[in-house]
Amino acid sequence: MGKVATPTEVISNGAVGVEGERISYVGPAESAARDPRDPVQTVEGWITPGLIDLHIHGAGGRDLMEGTPEAIRAVSRTLAAHGTTGYLATSVVLRELQANRHLEVAAELCREKVDGGAVPLGIHVEGPYVNPVRGGLIRPDRIWPPDVQDLSRLLKFTQGALRMMTLAPEIPGALKLLPLLADSNAVGSLGHTDATFTQARDGFSNGIRHVTHLYNAMRGFHHREPGALGAILVDHGVTTQLIADGVHVHPEILRWTAEVLSPEALVLITDALPAAGLPDGMYAYDGRPYESHGGSAWNHGDRGDQLFGTTLLLDDLVRRAIRFMGLDFPQAVAMASINPARTLGLEERLGSLSPGRQADLVLWNESLQPMETIIRGETVWKR
Repeated sequence: MGKVATPTEVISNGAVGVEGERISYVGPAESAARDPRDPVQTVEGWITPGLIDLHIHGAGGRDLMEGTPEAIRAVSRTLAAHGTTGYLATSVVLRELQANRHLEVAAELCREKVDGGAVPLGIHVEGPYVNPVRGGLIRPDRIWPPDVQDLSRLLKFTQGALRMMTLAPEIPGALKLLPLLADSNAVGSLGHTDATFTQARDGFSNGIRHVTHLYNAMRGFHHREPGALGAILVDHGVTTQLIADGVHVHPEILRWTAEVLSPEALVLITDALPAAGLPDGMYAYDGRPYESHGGSAWNHGDRGDQLFGTTLLLDDLVRRAIRFMGLDFPQAVAMASINPARTLGLEERLGSLSPGRQADLVLWNESLQPMETIIRGETVWKR
């Protein structure tokens, strides 16, 4: 019992009932029918759905590119300790298909429950069909031209676990990939792109309905050539990832974005690297060193300091979204739960507190710190 955040309201003295792996009741505590022998837990704070991160590369010192079950399980356990119950294992693709052991292992773990950890809901690959001009810190040898047969081989290799692919619609041949992604239940996401306004809209009209880390690694806005950003801001059928750390996007632009786009359109993500959850210091990802400082990752290279990603986790981003975007706690949680669930087409199972949904819950204290994470009705982490 506690303050319960549902998809439509906040119940100040609410209760969530769980039977097995499913939610059986959500409503006022005084109306909950229960067996007197059933345990009752009182929460001095909030009860919310579990958080879902659609874009995370690693955490707790472990990297999805290690290509071992132990690494992914360690990432899952770190995420659970921060209120995340599901995520897309995010990485890059290597040119030699059989070298992608990290994707093969991730695909295998998507079909099993991770003891004590968040559940990998699928794989998200950034590239390889992105624009080298906006590649950011994706290595050049991780980028190559679109090819339908190449994608078909990748989809087969990942055994149906590929659920999102970031691509650039302006690259010749990229739009031809979208039907294949849709047939495979994978989301085509616009990102790492230098698309013009028209090229971005062509991508949306051909099936792209999601955007990877809004504002970052894409052409900026100009009043005569609005670019991909302009197309995103006027096409309200698109959902978009947002790194609300106040570094990747200026706090005032975060606040403005929350006013311009509908609440349902925004999906909080971390883009977290293996240093997430660890002290500040020097680390490496995909052979490139970076410094973690204050929740941000910086590569100090020949081209100067480049922002590399975050070392924050999703509960951190929820708190920062409240601070920078003028949101209340339930609104920020929705951007990290039901919105990503809808993006993946999983809203009938995940992302909200409703009877019949999977019992993925987070119990928070009044300071908005996760105190307990429950997945499929079982506590997987407790402070």
